[in-house]
Amino acid sequence: MTGTHADPQSEDASAVRVLHVDDDQAFLDLTATFLERIDEAFAVTSAADVDDALETLDSAPIDCVVSDYDMPGTDGLTLLQWVRDRGVEVPFVLFTGKGSEEIASEAIAAGATDYIQKRGGNDQYEVLANRVRNAVDQHRSRAALAASQERLSRFIEQSPLGTIEYDEAFRIVRVNPAAEEILGYDESDLLGGTWLPFVPEPEYRHVAALERDLLSDKGGYQSVNENVRSDGERIRCAWHNQVVTDDEDAVIGVFSQFEDVTEEEARKREIERTNAVLSTALDALPVGMLVEDADRRVIRVNERLYDLLDVDGDPETATGVDCEALAEELSAEFAEPEEFVDRIERIVEARRPVDDERLALANGGTLVRTYRSIDLPGGDGHLWAYRRARRSD
Repeated sequence: MTGTHADPQSEDASAVRVLHVDDDQAFLDLTATFLERIDEAFAVTSAADVDDALETLDSAPIDCVVSDYDMPGTDGLTLLQWVRDRGVEVPFVLFTGKGSEEIASEAIAAGATDYIQKRGGNDQYEVLANRVRNAVDQHRSRAALAASQERLSRFIEQSPLGTIEYDEAFRIVRVNPAAEEILGYDESDLLGGTWLPFVPEPEYRHVAALERDLLSDKGGYQSVNENVRSDGERIRCAWHNQVVTDDEDAVIGVFSQFEDVTEEEARKREIERTNAVLSTALDALPVGMLVEDADRRVIRVNERLYDLLDVDGDPETATGVDCEALAEELSAEFAEPEEFVDRIERIVEARRPVDDERLALANGGTLVRTYRSIDLPGGDGHLWAYRRARRSD
């Protein structure tokens, strides 16, 4: 595009820059005066011939072109064609004394935004100002919408989440590259169809119900479902669905964004199984156990530790508790409470193994403590074991 036009997103987007082309200089001056008086946002640039008009379009931002029809050497429709050939798509209003329906029809067919016949009196400038303002506002609205749609399109195409767009009849109209990769289908395989290819048959009724809920409630829904890739592989996907409506609340589309959580779900199940085994193992041990994470929060305390210290309560409630606070709470059970707390801090700081360390209890008994620093996914943790002292210790 060799010409320029005003950016509706710019700081001075409220201004309406009008290029008025007419071979009558006196009429140009009069029109500029009236337009700028009628609407303070108007800034009129006058051109007495086509060459000046094209030079202005090449060098200055313009929101609307207003042109006479009959000018020396050319006419307004030829100028319109030249303007469009330059890639300038701003509104073009034919403002002329040639008052025939044939010219008006020809102007609209050629792509003119509006056709206004010149009249005597000042009212014609009011009409022109209103038509220009309406044309510019509509053009800016369309440009803003197009820019918004372009940004949305780019976001969808570049999103790491799989995205499928449905129309109001729940037919697929877009599939982004991430969705193609997750499901193994090319966009062309799915366009115009439904979700049937990637939903396993036992889930048909559930997804159909979800479709009805979406279209009736017009809300978003999240779920984790089993899906089928093009090669038949079963995967688990986390879905978020959102209905899009127009100003009259009519459904115009549905966006479904999703990600493959198969490995994440498998890891979660494995962690749950591991935790269940760990809990069972700890509860079966004849020694009291306490496991801390890297932030010194309780991961697990077993029942035996509570029994050894004669502490009431459910050990599961200790999960997540700050271990320094827990040590302070338990210190009253020992003959030297302050030394009990301080010794724990020194052991944690040193991170060296401790074996069979004797601890005197306030009730006259003795416990034996063992410590190990352990490697956890979030960093080094701490493992403590307590047992009653034996005669052989």
